[in-house]
Amino acid sequence: MTILDRYLLKSFFFNLIFWFICIIGIFIVFDLFTHLDSLVQKGKEQNNVFRLIGTYYLFQSIPIAMTLSSILGLVSAMIAMAMMIRNNELVPIQAAGISTLRIIRPLIIGVIFVAVVSTILRETVLPHFLDELVMEAEDIAKDRGVRLNAMIDNETGISILGDQIFRKELRIGNPVFVIPKPIAKQLTRLKAKDAFYHSAKNKKPAGFMLVGFAEIPAILNGDSLTFNGQPIVITHQDEPDWVKADSCFVVSQVPFDYLASNDAWRQYASTWELFKAARNNSLDVGNRIHAIIHCRILQPFLDITLLFLGLPAILASGDRNVFKAMGISGLVILAFLVIQKSCQYLGANGNMPVLGAWLPLMIFVPFAVNQIMMLKTK
Repeated sequence: MTILDRYLLKSFFFNLIFWFICIIGIFIVFDLFTHLDSLVQKGKEQNNVFRLIGTYYLFQSIPIAMTLSSILGLVSAMIAMAMMIRNNELVPIQAAGISTLRIIRPLIIGVIFVAVVSTILRETVLPHFLDELVMEAEDIAKDRGVRLNAMIDNETGISILGDQIFRKELRIGNPVFVIPKPIAKQLTRLKAKDAFYHSAKNKKPAGFMLVGFAEIPAILNGDSLTFNGQPIVITHQDEPDWVKADSCFVVSQVPFDYLASNDAWRQYASTWELFKAARNNSLDVGNRIHAIIHCRILQPFLDITLLFLGLPAILASGDRNVFKAMGISGLVILAFLVIQKSCQYLGANGNMPVLGAWLPLMIFVPFAVNQIMMLKTK
């Protein structure tokens, strides 16, 4: 790594960290005006106000950083290059026979590094902190129930309803499971006090253990109910070791987090979990899941494309005004995001999720390649 590489990388990461701190700081200041009373009250209950506030905003800052990583990467690279132009450092370097493409190579590496780190965090870290990421300030000290997204298990036809869902306890409050024909001889409602989710383990299927029946349904006194040769409603008579007499177990492949919050789950789940959801016969995911999967796979390539669209604009202008460089960055980013989001919206709502994800790349890559070829000639 040469001195020039270290110089540009230092400038790039300084700008990246600086703008990230500024944006997060503005967010925290405005958000504190709204939630300060709740956070202070919860902090006093735990005898550590500052620690609770710090923990809360640490998790609140992660989604912002993930969303802005590609944008901040381009802005940081463009400002780093604009500063070189402003200080008259670019001309003597080019006069020494170093090509423009070689000069900006550290910035390309920096943007790729940011994209890779962002992808790793999104795929490995965020899925483990779903509860903390969607937590409101009022919920930070306790597990408050959230509204259950009632749905139908597409594989079995069982309707899953309830009042509230508690993520930490993996519990549904006042659940109602509607068992349709032909699983039961007639439409049957299993209404219990609680339903606890159990993942598949030790040859036991995934599903919900219903407990606390006000009145034991007649079907629970007999054999388990089956569908296509597989047990669906498991009773105490068939599995006395792990199903109590006043309980029953309803087999379902519906993920628990999907019931808790579909939007948050789609946003923070890993791509592998989304892929499994797309192949899950119990879920009717529609086009949104397919669109999100393709968008995530293509996001690093879109980040690089955005860089090659914006950076040559700074080099072509040769202007020493840094604020003008920031204005050009904003216009490039705005145009890019408008077209990208429009394509994704049309793809998801027009039954073309794959095309909606790939279309921005098809539109912008030719322009980016043209910009690269122009840089090679300089």
